[in-house]
Amino acid sequence: MLYLGVRRARVAVGIASLLCASGITAACGSSSHPSSVEPNANAGSTSTDGAGSPGVLGSAGGLNINGTGTAGNNGSSGNGPITDACATHVTSAQPIPLDIYLMLDISGSMLDKTAAKTTKWAAVTAALESFLQDKSSAGVGVGLQFFPLTNPKLPASCTSNADCGDSAPCFLKVCDNNSSPCDKDSDCADQFGNGNCIPLGQCSTDPNQNCAPLGRTCGQGGTGQCVAVTSSVCINTESCDAAVYATPASPIASLPNAAPGLIAAIDAKTPDGGTPTAAALSGALQQASAWAKAHPDHRVVTVLATDGLPTACMPTDVDGVAALAKAGVAATPSISTFVIGVFGKADVLDGAPDNLNQIAQEGGTKAAFIVDTQKDVTAQFVSALDTIRGSHLGCEFQIPQPGAGQTLDFGQVNVQYTNAGKSSYVYYVSSASACDATSGGWYYDVSPKSGSPTQIIACPSTCSTFQAATDQASVGIALGCATVVK
Repeated sequence: MLYLGVRRARVAVGIASLLCASGITAACGSSSHPSSVEPNANAGSTSTDGAGSPGVLGSAGGLNINGTGTAGNNGSSGNGPITDACATHVTSAQPIPLDIYLMLDISGSMLDKTAAKTTKWAAVTAALESFLQDKSSAGVGVGLQFFPLTNPKLPASCTSNADCGDSAPCFLKVCDNNSSPCDKDSDCADQFGNGNCIPLGQCSTDPNQNCAPLGRTCGQGGTGQCVAVTSSVCINTESCDAAVYATPASPIASLPNAAPGLIAAIDAKTPDGGTPTAAALSGALQQASAWAKAHPDHRVVTVLATDGLPTACMPTDVDGVAALAKAGVAATPSISTFVIGVFGKADVLDGAPDNLNQIAQEGGTKAAFIVDTQKDVTAQFVSALDTIRGSHLGCEFQIPQPGAGQTLDFGQVNVQYTNAGKSSYVYYVSSASACDATSGGWYYDVSPKSGSPTQIIACPSTCSTFQAATDQASVGIALGCATVVK
């Protein structure tokens, strides 16, 4: 068997494209599977020497191990081996390109100081610029948008809540216990107790001076009277429109060429405003999905980087935001959401890490990356990005295209894993839902029954084995011999 290894991360990947050329059948494994039909459990490959060949029995570490087949007059029975008799063409492997749509928090709290006396924003931007210029990031696609963004429909002034729309309420009332804007009494509850939401006033002798309650004296020398404000501004300036966040500040493009534009976009921002997490994540998933549909041979993910919990735009509860991430994974194409949280002690006490973990879990990425502001924020953030960058290696592979006069048969595809000199075939399963937690397997991104696959994807347990392998391990994807099926 011939393999050309292409090393990426810790697993060397080789694809032996064993393609049956038109009119050349004697050297190819016979198969009854046309390219539009999935493999079946009765498929077997033939060998011209009549020797017995290994079957596939059992599992080990999320991978299948070789068993023994029954020799026949003209080959093996049951699931057969990948043999040189099938080979007509060999090509090197190409891992699936990774594209990232980054949704970056620029709320006012990003200006809070870290233990190193720098702001969270300065530490995070240093990490991003390091990652974007890292030679190891070459070939990764990155797009970027920020949140919050200002509501493009925000009126210059308002006289009622109706004037503000999504940016309501209009600042016409204030809490009598803490002077914060409000719309109802329940908005005034704080750690010191409950307050009342009362009308906001302005001084009759100095309209630029706000006051409350109405009717009190105000102004220099107490010569004015506090009268009701009739025109004000909308309190929530943040856009709650997902489409605004789905439009990138810097479109997805490959590094390193995209790095200067991304860095310029980051450097132009100054943190301010609240945290409309739901609208931002929803927009990120929309952009990632559209990009994935236009680039079916790429893996596209979202990365939500934030330093706090939602404060604006519904839903503001973590269950609601996590449901958006879950819907992204369940959609076609499936989009995973990685989450990076930058938190201080107070955030941890408020349960912020647990909340972000819930979003990450529903987004298909197990757990959030938690960056501790009492430690080196830049190094932790870079480490998180490096892990995300490497998460697709060794688990998703392109299917090489046949040359002129050759036919690609999806019923003649096999995945073989070699480590420490021992090789084993990995079972084909029909879809992600058919993956076995123990024996693992692999599947196509699109069922051959309904479309044309472009990717071979390892099941989670098999993926874990690939990524934990030594530098000498390899994965071979062979075309031309009947698929090994569980």
